[in-house]
Parts: sequence; C-alpha cells; structure tokens
Amino acid sequence: MVAAYRAGSSLREVAKDFHETKSTVQRWVTLAKGKRLDRVDFHDKKSGPKKPRNKSSTKIEKRVLKLRKHLKEKSILGLHGAEAIRDEMLRRGDRDIPTSRTIGNILKRNGMLDRRTRLRRPAPPPGWYLPGVQQRKHELDSFDIIEGLYLHGGQEVQFLNGISLHGCLLHSMATATITAENTVLALTEHWKKFGLPKYVQFDNDMVFQGPRKPNAIGKVIRLCLSLKVIPVFATPYEQGFQGKIERFNREVQEKFWRRKQFKNIKGIEKRLAEYVQAHRLAHQAEIITAPGRRPFPKRWKRDDTKPPRGKIIYLRRTDGSGRVRFLEREFLVSEHWINRLVRVEVDLDKGCVSFFALRRAEWKTQRLLKTMKFALTKKTTCD
Repeated sequence: MVAAYRAGSSLREVAKDFHETKSTVQRWVTLAKGKRLDRVDFHDKKSGPKKPRNKSSTKIEKRVLKLRKHLKEKSILGLHGAEAIRDEMLRRGDRDIPTSRTIGNILKRNGMLDRRTRLRRPAPPPGWYLPGVQQRKHELDSFDIIEGLYLHGGQEVQFLNGISLHGCLLHSMATATITAENTVLALTEHWKKFGLPKYVQFDNDMVFQGPRKPNAIGKVIRLCLSLKVIPVFATPYEQGFQGKIERFNREVQEKFWRRKQFKNIKGIEKRLAEYVQAHRLAHQAEIITAPGRRPFPKRWKRDDTKPPRGKIIYLRRTDGSGRVRFLEREFLVSEHWINRLVRVEVDLDKGCVSFFALRRAEWKTQRLLKTMKFALTKKTTCD
C-alpha cells in the first residue's frame, strides 16, 4: 500500500505517511494469523493472551478466600484483610504464598473487600450559626485586619477590610496603624453610605473586642450596640467562620498589593479606591439581591459613656471540662458538651447569657444548653 500524495505535501510528510501505513498493515497481517484480512474481526482485539501470565492460579485464589472466611468467623482479633491472610499462610507453612498486594487483588476481584467509603456531608450554608442569616433574612458584615505589609523604606501599612456575606459589599482602608478609633470612624462612614446590617463579625483582636480586662468592652462594641447592630466574635483558631473575609484578604495581597509598587500611603489610597469601586461594580447583581439593610439613623450621636444596651454574640468551643471563656471570664456550659461549638448570646437588656449548641453536621438543631444571670460591672471599661 502506498501513502496517498496530497497537494502541497513535502517529501518528509509523504515518507512519514508511508511508514505509518506500512506498520499498520504489518500489524493487521500479524493479528490475522494467515487468514484473509476481510474475514478477520479487528474490533477491540487485544494482541496479548486472554489470560495474564502473572494471574494467580485458581488453587491459590480458593485458598485465600477460604482463609479469609475462617479468619472473619473464628479469629479472636477479627482481622481478615490481606496482611492478616498472608500472616496466617506463613504461620501454617503454605508453599505458595502471594504478596499482600496480590492477595488484595484477589479479594477485590471476588468482591470480598469490606472497605467503606468516607461519608461526606454537605457543608452548612453561609451564616448557619446565626438566626436568620442562613435564610437570607439578615445581612452579616465581616471585618478583619491585614498586618505585616511594608513600603520601600520600611514603613508598615495595615488594611482594614470588610465584606458582606450575601451581597459582597466591599470596604477597604489603608493606613499606617489600625486603631479602635479609626476603625469606629471607618465603620461609621461605611454604614452611613450603605446602611446598617443586622450582624457584624470580627475576630478577637483587641482593636475590635477591647482591652483584656474582665467585663471590658471597647469602642467598636459600643458603636455597634448604639446602632443596634449585633457584634459577633468568631471562635479563636477556628476555620470557617471568617472564611469569606480571609479569602478577600488573600485576594487584596495577591491582586492589589503585589501587582504594583507604591511609594507612599496616599498612592495606595488612590489606587485602593479604584479597586474597591471596580469590585462593587463587578458584584453589583449580588449587592442588589442581598438582604435589606437598615438606614443609618439621622439623629444618632456617638456617646461612649452611655451604658451599653443590646446583645453581644461570642462563638466559642468548650474545653475539656465544658467551659468557655469570653470577656476575660470563664463560664461552665455543660459537662456533657465537651470540646464542642457553642453560640454565646450576652443580652445586656435582660441581664442574662444563653448558650446554644452548634454542630456543622446538624446545623438546623441549635438547642439551648443553659441560661444564667449576667451583668457588666457598673463602670464598664472602654478602650
């Protein structure tokens, strides 16, 4: 058979086609074994023998299956896997002893594996740990701080980032140092422009939570309570609760900070304003369809000396004795709820604290574990 000549083909291409066609015909002739090519079925025909050369004999397979049944029914330890079968064959002094991998293949081929696949439950919906958030009745804003970024020359730059859970409404501010005071001003400006959410979530940084003193609440908590926004503090060293804002923090460092070299903070602020505006335009559909936000009160005035009222939520995990810690105090939740998640609701109006059980596997069931009296001291500390 001669390769067909195509117009414009080079001599090298024609030679290549000829050799490929020649090898194909030779392979057909070899598989035909002297028969006419038009009488041979080449469909999915394997060139090798029907039975692999290294396949275990029927005698060995029956021996393996018999020992497995014996070990499963009468072994004291109940071990009847490939390793246990091979050890039993060695103990009995069998002549032909296959490897553990071969025994495993025999068991697999005969459907004798007891391996169980891992049960993977679907992840709970966003905001599953707060009433109404997972049902998209209320919105949740999350705020966090990026530290450890430096300009050329050694000046540190810190970012205060915030993003809403359902609407992806973004806030980002760059400054030399993030303090409780400029955080309060940034939150106030952001909420005046876009409205108030039902919840706002932070980590346990002193900027957000306040000084490390018993019953002390900081300026950020007081701001939230005065605007009837419930502050939520995520569990320390726990993944998932701050997942969205942490992903955005990585995005800011990769897509914004590392793409351009900045000379000063003013240059960062100018570029950051453009980045935030572009992000809001890209997520405009999500912002529009997000749960409604309350308008900022027109007659509101900041007063850090006013006694706090409202509710504060802490997400915590109990220790080995069923206790949790917040506001620099320890509380016994339950001796039967050890190393488990709880939602702690501190109601300053009712003067009580309630503990609710949280489980990701059964996120719909958040039963009340305990309620106890609670009150801040008369002179609550403000950072």
